[in-house]
Amino acid sequence: MTGLRTGQLADLTDRVREIVGPEWENPPVGRPHVLPLPVAVIAVLFGLRHNMPDDVVAELFGCSQATITRYHQILRPILRWVTRPEVDQRLDRAHRDGVLVDGFVAPVGEREHYDGLFSGKKHVSGQNVQVIADLDGLVADVGEPVNGARHDAAAFHISGIAQRWASHFAPDGPGMIGDSGYQGSGAITPHKKPPGGELTAGQKAYNYSVNRLRAAVERAIAHLKNWKILKTGYHRIMTDFPDVLRTVTALEVFRTTAPGFE
Repeated sequence: MTGLRTGQLADLTDRVREIVGPEWENPPVGRPHVLPLPVAVIAVLFGLRHNMPDDVVAELFGCSQATITRYHQILRPILRWVTRPEVDQRLDRAHRDGVLVDGFVAPVGEREHYDGLFSGKKHVSGQNVQVIADLDGLVADVGEPVNGARHDAAAFHISGIAQRWASHFAPDGPGMIGDSGYQGSGAITPHKKPPGGELTAGQKAYNYSVNRLRAAVERAIAHLKNWKILKTGYHRIMTDFPDVLRTVTALEVFRTTAPGFE
């Protein structure tokens, strides 16, 4: 239901309880929450993992839609806070080694007052999400979402990823690898076939090596999109999308940091 193993879920719930305290079930004044804290955490994770509407989750958990919506607002920032140790550890390790960059478009549909969402390349209206992964194919960072009409080279800078990881594509940096869409950004990219010409044998061998390494970031994105809210169509309030993206990224880092993840 949640994408987490039993031990991970118990650990995460304990961390959340340290923040909210026993007042969740036993408030000094007023009524307790409708759902006990462990169930509330599961309900929020379930909604993110499977992209379930709040009214459907509410039906499954025996409460109102307003309750589930409120739990998302309360618990999402707490989930980011309590998974910060794993996020910081992943970032520290990634900053010491070479990294990979790629982007994907998270579908959000057409939205009033939001222009430039349609991606001609992906044929979907969405938000371009830039992803940094380590060489093991684990998500290390994501940028701020950018309108889907922007290609990766532009989104790379607009999202803040280029600035945060500038030391990697500096001359003496550990290196950053991207696909041909990042040419001119400073990242290591494959050679493009010249107009009317062919790549040399050396260039083909170089591209083969680069693309073999790049496969890891595609795997990282696939794992991130297993949180279906980033894959099957985001239907919540658009102003909440950056918050949801950061929360899901933190949860994915938490999920893949514990021993024995799949």
